[in-house]
Amino acid sequence: MGQQESSPPAQKMLTLLRNIPKSYAVNSRRFFDKEGFILPLVLIISLIISTGLMALAARSWLGLNGSIRQSQSRQAREIAEAGLARLIESLNSDYSYLLIKDLGDWGNQSYTSSICTNSQIGSPSTTGTVGSDGRYTLVDYDFQGSPFYGGKAMIRMRGERLRGSNSVAATAIVDQTLEIKPKSCTTSFGEPTVTSGFPGLLGQSIVLGNNDVFGKLSGNVLCLQCYSGTDYESLTRAQQESYIQMKNNGSVAGQIFLGPIDLPPVPEPPASLSFGTPLDITTSTTLTAGTNTGACRVESRGAGTPITHCIVNSIDLNSKNKILTVDTTGGDVRIYVRGPQVTLTGGAAIRHIPPNAPASSLGLFGRPIDPTNAYPDQLVRLAGASTTNALWAFFPDGNMGINGGSKETAECDGTGECTGGDINGAVWAKVWNGSSSNVAQLVVPADIGTQLFNSFGPQYALGIRDYVALGISHWSSWTKQ
Repeated sequence: MGQQESSPPAQKMLTLLRNIPKSYAVNSRRFFDKEGFILPLVLIISLIISTGLMALAARSWLGLNGSIRQSQSRQAREIAEAGLARLIESLNSDYSYLLIKDLGDWGNQSYTSSICTNSQIGSPSTTGTVGSDGRYTLVDYDFQGSPFYGGKAMIRMRGERLRGSNSVAATAIVDQTLEIKPKSCTTSFGEPTVTSGFPGLLGQSIVLGNNDVFGKLSGNVLCLQCYSGTDYESLTRAQQESYIQMKNNGSVAGQIFLGPIDLPPVPEPPASLSFGTPLDITTSTTLTAGTNTGACRVESRGAGTPITHCIVNSIDLNSKNKILTVDTTGGDVRIYVRGPQVTLTGGAAIRHIPPNAPASSLGLFGRPIDPTNAYPDQLVRLAGASTTNALWAFFPDGNMGINGGSKETAECDGTGECTGGDINGAVWAKVWNGSSSNVAQLVVPADIGTQLFNSFGPQYALGIRDYVALGISHWSSWTKQ
């Protein structure tokens, strides 16, 4: 068979293709290859740009949200600080007696210190609002110190930044530590002290008569139930003297205060000591520190000075030859009277030696307070000896007084502080009964509050005083979303 010829059109096309330059064919193939690569490249670049824009938008949103949350946290802290400022202002102006009490004791109406005229009964609000979206709540108030010297108060306040429906957007806790300082009721902090506030003579009721209470700083009289009102500030000095039934020849060198206070418990001997039958003292008797026989037992205090505790039933001495001598050379002596009386008449007396012994080294204590009067009040009639007796007498259920006139007249210096007198120390009783003819003298040492604080503890350093919260010594805060 012969070879078949191509048709003229086909032949022309074939001839044309054969004559195309090689370089043109290669460039055309590259052109078509590039067109196939550009589309996925554009898609990838678009995806990267879109992802970046989304990340930028997310970061902007997170930044805005974080800024809002940070602002809410700051507002919560400011709300807590506003609550602290309001609370401190209220305590300083209206409830200063609460500055020395823990939060848990604010509602029990106990008065470690006698209330000054600017204090109100009750307690301040411990929660409140700031604006329309802030709420604060007092979490804790912890006082560390003593009513006599003051101390520090740690306050914790919670602040809450609210959003709609009263839900909490942010919470902050702020802790502050404040200095709590005692001061006179009638003076501002920093002004010269005119009184220690310590009651040298204290009683639920007081008939002062012609008795004298010496000592400008601590020779103060506190009567818990002589006046039933609350407007203490309105009473003049003459009215105060009238309420304690002071006669023309009586005098009080310090302040007279009429108002409530919570008495600490009368001291008791340690439960670990074993005593025999309480002793009746009817003849001259000597009780010596360190004696571990008879009515007395010695409490060892390691490196500290031992304390001698003596339990007696009654003391009844009725002539000048009958003297109860207490020797505290070897340490403190504390006498606990369980029976009905301590009567020193006809020149009988208590003689405390050595003569320079402080009042706190001899304690004379009666039965605990008897609010229902289930038992007759203990009858206590003290008397001065030829030398001044330094002692602290505390008879919460006793009717007390001083028999006889002054055997050693008080001698006072230019500052108003004195020595001498019948009793040099402090006397606390249920009833103080001074007769109109009695010119007995009670001399209260300026440092008697400090003496009792050191010897018996801070609860016995009572006072007619005010308190003030001063500068912040510590501050800290943390927040919670």
